[in-house]
Amino acid sequence: MACLKFVRSAWEGTIGKGGHDGNVLSTLKLTHARPGQLKTSLFVEKRHLNNHQTLHGGVLLSLTDTVTSLALSTLGIPPPTGVSVNITCDFVRPAGREGDELVAVGEVSKLGRTITFTRVSFYDAQQQLVAFGSHTKHMGKAVPTTSFSADGETELAVPSKL
Repeated sequence: MACLKFVRSAWEGTIGKGGHDGNVLSTLKLTHARPGQLKTSLFVEKRHLNNHQTLHGGVLLSLTDTVTSLALSTLGIPPPTGVSVNITCDFVRPAGREGDELVAVGEVSKLGRTITFTRVSFYDAQQQLVAFGSHTKHMGKAVPTTSFSADGETELAVPSKL
């Protein structure tokens, strides 16, 4: 629960600033977190739809950015978690209609000294893969301020460097 609480606090700070995330992703819920992995859900609203009345691909790309950045926060890194170097999203099938719930699972694939690699998978209500994405970030000065037990339940001190 400590990891989820930390990431929820990071998210609340982000959407509290207004801007794109607050306007587009305000219905994003963070449901589970452990170091290196975050599970979220988005209630699809009319404002999220394209001309086909399905979830707009731009929303999925925004979620790729946001969910993978928040996945970095599961490692105790407060926002901002660096800057984007590359971001992609592949669309497998229509991702939902108004009133549907979209689930996203973000993961940190590799946390390097300056560059990090993340990915996300998106699932519809039938648990079918609808899209997946990847996000490469330059970390800049983003470093962990805390850490968590493997299950995310307990906050731990940041390991010291030897």
